[in-house]
Amino acid sequence: MRPAAFKNKSGLLPPMSYKVRAVRGPLIASLLSTLMTLTGLACSDSPAPPVAEPEPTTAPAPEPVPEPEPEEPFVEHTVAPGQTLWDISRTYEVPMARILEANEMTRRDARRLSKGRVLKIPGATEIQTEMRSRTVSLEDLPPIEDGAYHIVARGETLWDIATIYEKTVDEIMERNELDDAAVRALRAGSALVIPGIEQSQVAEFEPVERSARVRHTVDPGETIWDIARAFKVSTSEIMAANGMSRDDVQNLRAGSRLVIPGVERSGGRVRRRITKRQMRALSFARELGLGPRHVAQKLLRGEPERAWIEAAGGDPNRLPGTLRWPVSNGRFVRGYGSGEGGYHLAVDIIGEIGWNVRAAAPGIVGYSGDEVSGYGNLVILIHQGGWITVYAHNSANFVVAGERVPRNGVIAEVGSTGRSRGPHVHFEFIYDQRNCDPVTLFRPGVRHKTRMAFYEKRSWTDPRQRPEEVNCARRRRHPRSRSVLEETLSEN
Repeated sequence: MRPAAFKNKSGLLPPMSYKVRAVRGPLIASLLSTLMTLTGLACSDSPAPPVAEPEPTTAPAPEPVPEPEPEEPFVEHTVAPGQTLWDISRTYEVPMARILEANEMTRRDARRLSKGRVLKIPGATEIQTEMRSRTVSLEDLPPIEDGAYHIVARGETLWDIATIYEKTVDEIMERNELDDAAVRALRAGSALVIPGIEQSQVAEFEPVERSARVRHTVDPGETIWDIARAFKVSTSEIMAANGMSRDDVQNLRAGSRLVIPGVERSGGRVRRRITKRQMRALSFARELGLGPRHVAQKLLRGEPERAWIEAAGGDPNRLPGTLRWPVSNGRFVRGYGSGEGGYHLAVDIIGEIGWNVRAAAPGIVGYSGDEVSGYGNLVILIHQGGWITVYAHNSANFVVAGERVPRNGVIAEVGSTGRSRGPHVHFEFIYDQRNCDPVTLFRPGVRHKTRMAFYEKRSWTDPRQRPEEVNCARRRRHPRSRSVLEETLSEN
């Protein structure tokens, strides 16, 4: 409680009227004096000292947003019949690599261009309807180290080129990633890589003199199949030599003049030209006794000689294990054990014009000809361990007896020769005097019309341990014939 001396009548302290000495103690007096001074300053009218304002901060300038690049112009080109990506690239002067990238295509896709496909052509501003010349300049082609470029000449076929360089058709197809459709689409001016040669070894195509060319006039009702069968050449060869598309084949007219490639006149007869490689193979076949009709009959009974098996290569006491589906896009139409009484101990595979028939396993050609009744143009292969495979009704055979072939090697073209209704391959698998069911051995599998059929896959390498799923039986005659009868093919 404060002393009474400090109060007035109202009981309030008179401001600043008391004496400091009334407060005891010098320390308290000093504090009160300081407090009073501060209170006076706060209540005075004098302006307060200025307070330093913080310096304004400058916000960083926003980064400039890049303007969107203008979209590259392009046109949409509709592929016409017979056009290749090379044709389109040269016409628009746009590298093939850019066209592939713009259309999200691979090089394999480029070889499968179909009529009517729409392609985006980057950098082009106007649709071109007239294609530039197909002649390729070597300077425009990328460098290669494993071969040299050959420019396809007018009238030249893949088989002609293989003959010139002593290569197999299969070797050239594999190096250039050609499928059957791409082979049919080859035209003059196309560039092919020939493996294993230098550019200095590239040969100039020497066209056959016009007077020496074999020409054929189409008869009323005659088809390209009929012509190919008559001259023993493939439909693909005729199409390539005459620059024909599939539409041209379908609309073939009587009176048309066609060049027949790969054949020559000799003594008033027309026969297929044989390569040097094939001549050596035929000489080897004669040493082994392969090639004649009686050999074909012996092989169809499943009775190969030991020397033939050894010539096929590999360990003669082991089997190849599996079989390759012999027509890449071919479709299964008839199976083992079908037909009246289950006589049909084979598999029938339907195909289309120009499709190749390929070796189901590596081996040696035991027979190539048309002397076995009902089978038409027939190829029989002998494989490691004594397996035998049969390919019948071919449009043309591309191999000769004594010729060694790799697995997947091209040996013939799908046809309809012999007693047959429609283009297909009659395939037989024979071992130890029995015809066997190959379906579980086929790789990648058995192709039906819209799908790959599911079978338990098996492998057969030990001659003494045949898989249970591989049924085998002795060859049966048709109930009403000794040869292959005409059969109606219906897809499954």
